[in-house]
Amino acid sequence: MSVRSGDTPAGDRRSLAKTPPDILITTPESLFLMLTSAARETLAGVETVIIDEVHAVAATKRGSHLALSLERLDALLEKPAQRIGLSATVRPPEEVARFLGGRSPVSIVSPKNTKEFDLRSSCRSTT
Repeated sequence: MSVRSGDTPAGDRRSLAKTPPDILITTPESLFLMLTSAARETLAGVETVIIDEVHAVAATKRGSHLALSLERLDALLEKPAQRIGLSATVRPPEEVARFLGGRSPVSIVSPKNTKEFDLRSSCRSTT
């Protein structure tokens, strides 16, 4: 596992390019930089992209930039990467799914909104 962001030292970025990790944690901006440099080959084996807190970028300029980078990434790959967006607060999820999936079919998976409780009470009679 490796982390790459704007704060990653140049030596670490070179090491990352030579030996791609199984898991890379990065920012949308660093993903763009990797895709537009010699480091793009580092991403050739990507199978899955997970975007945490997807609601925070979906309707923003940063999100548009990320969407373009994801399309560039898919163009580099033999098979488009599976995209997974995570959010506990996204509303409506269908819009974010369209943002994340583009023209591809998407599935929305969400937990039940209702919680079930098993409450029991007992009373002792004092008489």
